[in-house]
Amino acid sequence: MEMLVPATAVVALFIGLPWLILHYITRWKTSSSMTIEDENLLDEMHDIARRLDERMHTIERIIASDMKELEGKK
Repeated sequence: MEMLVPATAVVALFIGLPWLILHYITRWKTSSSMTIEDENLLDEMHDIARRLDERMHTIERIIASDMKELEGKK
């Protein structure tokens, strides 16, 4: 019975702990890659951001031309 506790500690330290660390490192590496759904979502978000940027430029041009017209009337 006296050898059971030290043997368990040695097994846990030299087998269990490295297995646990390597297990979660493997899980972390596999989950860090993008799935097809993630790529599709990213592409969709990029398209939306590009369209919003184009809209902002259009609005800025309209406002700039309106400001020139208002300044000319003063």
